[in-house]
Amino acid sequence: MTALLVALVGTVLPGVTPAQAQEDPVLLSQGKPAVASSLEKPEFPARQAVDGNPNTRWSSAFSDPQWLRIDLGRSTTIHRVEIDWEVSYSTDYRIELSNDGETWEAASIQAGDGGNDVLNFLGKGRYVRMYSGARVGTAGNSIWEMRVYGEPEPTPTPTPTPKKPTPKPSVTQQAEVSPTPTPTPVPSRSGPPGSVLYYVVKATPDDNVEKLNDIAERFLGDRERWPEIAALTEGHRQPDGEYLTDPRTLTPGWVLRMPKDAVGEGLEFGPLPGYEGASPSPSATPSLEPTPTPAPTSDVAGAEEAAVSVPVVPILLVVGGLVLVALLGLVPFWLVRRRKRHEPFDDSLLRTDTSAAWTVDRALRVLMAACERDGLDVPGTTGVFIEGSSLRLRLTNPASPAPAPWQVSEDGQSWSAPLARLQSGAASESPTTRFSRLVNLGMGETGRVLVDFSVARGVISLDGPTRVRHEVLRRWLGELTGNPWSNDPRVVMVGNGLPRPEQVEHLAGIEQVLPELEVGDGGVLVLSQAPSAAQQDLLAARFASPEFTWVVIVLGQSPSAKWRFTAGDDGWLRSGFLPDVRFDEQTAVRRGGE
Repeated sequence: MTALLVALVGTVLPGVTPAQAQEDPVLLSQGKPAVASSLEKPEFPARQAVDGNPNTRWSSAFSDPQWLRIDLGRSTTIHRVEIDWEVSYSTDYRIELSNDGETWEAASIQAGDGGNDVLNFLGKGRYVRMYSGARVGTAGNSIWEMRVYGEPEPTPTPTPTPKKPTPKPSVTQQAEVSPTPTPTPVPSRSGPPGSVLYYVVKATPDDNVEKLNDIAERFLGDRERWPEIAALTEGHRQPDGEYLTDPRTLTPGWVLRMPKDAVGEGLEFGPLPGYEGASPSPSATPSLEPTPTPAPTSDVAGAEEAAVSVPVVPILLVVGGLVLVALLGLVPFWLVRRRKRHEPFDDSLLRTDTSAAWTVDRALRVLMAACERDGLDVPGTTGVFIEGSSLRLRLTNPASPAPAPWQVSEDGQSWSAPLARLQSGAASESPTTRFSRLVNLGMGETGRVLVDFSVARGVISLDGPTRVRHEVLRRWLGELTGNPWSNDPRVVMVGNGLPRPEQVEHLAGIEQVLPELEVGDGGVLVLSQAPSAAQQDLLAARFASPEFTWVVIVLGQSPSAKWRFTAGDDGWLRSGFLPDVRFDEQTAVRRGGE
């Protein structure tokens, strides 16, 4: 939905002539260098907002303010800016223009409401910046694509100059003519596969840090080319574990990836060093050559001879005993450390992919609002599939017609809608508890896969290596308790050998909780082993009631399970009735201090 333009609509900014305003605008921003104030994580760099791909995006940190800046490469007349927002959009932002990347002039001020914004104005500048002062929800700013349209590149018209007869030089004059200088060629570089050109940031003699524009001037001959370096480096984890998010702030020791035409002393060519890939310095590599021992002087030789007479054996026995005692004391400590290092479960219930969760939540609320508008019942949903630029609902029963913007499949089992329409459509404020058991399983070949666990109406088994199934369980619990549509369910774990997060109840036997498995708000029950025959009958009777909303998960094989999942060491989750998904592509939100 087009946001309201508050200022400078249809005006001609200083330096723009009416003739320029009549030019047919062309797309200027695609593929141009882009930098941002921050990144949510390296998978969402700024360059993805100008790559022309509607399925990739830039996403910022979860704070205000934030900005996204595009370098058009030349000062030009801007006619229009279009922004395709992801579900995490800015509610108050402005488009700014600059010729030097330092001094900015507002071209339009927006009261944003998400969706697709088309901002028509007229201005001039080389740099275009979206500056956000406030955002919706708790996530950051997220843009699928930002497009800048403006005046096309002017075609230079050669000016004919009259030719003057040139006297033919004499032999002596020909000998004195110097040859035409040729540009310095880019040196050929060789290195192992994957080698790139890079530069390590250094401190200046006055204890400051080098600036990105100074580095661009030194190695590229143009200080205005610094956005190219920032774009190449963005998303690379530095040796200290940090990322380049603010081009104005560098740290000594950081590694900048350089354009191929960079030349100058101080550049290096090889594998890009980083947080986990930095190799030891040559000085730290042990030498394979034996170090010759110099012959002792007479004084030293005498001392060595005197030392022979000391009773060595008793001393060695005492030292050996002390070493043995110390080793025995370290064994328990080593075992504890080893156990902790291989502990398969993180004690916190972490949220999974936040941006995907809010995208789905918005779509569900738009679905509810559309059904309310057209007087239709909200259909039961078995699964949700995010496939490219659209979202598809798999229904429990065929339903037709579907309210706009939803489209019904031929068999009536699925409703689909473009994500852009779902982001800009009217959303219901009613509770979304009907979807409270919807779980994000991971990424399939065609996109993200979510399934409603309440549809199983029976036990759900999760098999596979212990470490892996505990990791999948962690993600499932994070989905069931932390998504926007979750209803804060009670979580109970029964049995031994289960992870023991502090946020849930832990019981020794299922008998302690069976009397409480009544119709009501429900919860999540996790069992370390399959229930007995009597327990299966009791659970089956509970699941027979439509109002029973508990989710029962068994770790390991369970013959009575309605749904069976197997998690592999390869990161794939297989079920036989859903597409195989990569569960390890759900990136958990980092906790403070990590």
